[in-house]
Amino acid sequence: MSHIRIHLADSDHFSRAGVAGVLAEAKDMEIEHVSDCMSAAVEAASELKPDVVIMESSLNGTDLLSSIREIAEQTPTTKIVVLATRYRRDEITQAYDAGSSALLSKSSISSELPSALRMLIAGYQLFAQPEDGWEPTTSIVRRATQKTAVRKLSERDRSLTRLVAAGLTNSQIARIAHISEGSVKLHLARIMEELDVTNRVQLAVIATECGLVTSADLQIV
Repeated sequence: MSHIRIHLADSDHFSRAGVAGVLAEAKDMEIEHVSDCMSAAVEAASELKPDVVIMESSLNGTDLLSSIREIAEQTPTTKIVVLATRYRRDEITQAYDAGSSALLSKSSISSELPSALRMLIAGYQLFAQPEDGWEPTTSIVRRATQKTAVRKLSERDRSLTRLVAAGLTNSQIARIAHISEGSVKLHLARIMEELDVTNRVQLAVIATECGLVTSADLQIV
């Protein structure tokens, strides 16, 4: 049976023991590495490329968001989970923008962690209810505006967006589109501005939700 390979990054001994104890009961999961600081977590993830990295939000070392970005850039297939005791809406948004796939409450790990990790591997993203609540109306209005903007994209912009959603780099896109890499950067910057997104992950999410990307697009290599 294939195991979900997990890296645990937590500087608190008792917290690590709690997470390890919960995951030990899951027969399809294996903690293959434990780190007690940010730099060690980033280094291990970059080298071993696990399925999941679980990072405690107050972990010792460099900035949490910078570490998430570095792991996401160096091993994009790894799912990054943030464990936190208290978290606000803006902190969840920042964690998502940095590249995390989940922010979970430490109080829920005993009952929810194994199931949550299985959902992440299946392709879901999970973010716990923030202490200051969500803003559903604002989110719905923003997403509707983005979908309208997607429909107004030119065919060239739609093509570039599909390539981004397929995971291609700017240099790969430049070769396929027969334009310079600099032109790709300029076009994508303009597209992201029009869609009110700040990174490639958000652009891919919007493209998928609007039906701009199909399963065939995701087979591009």
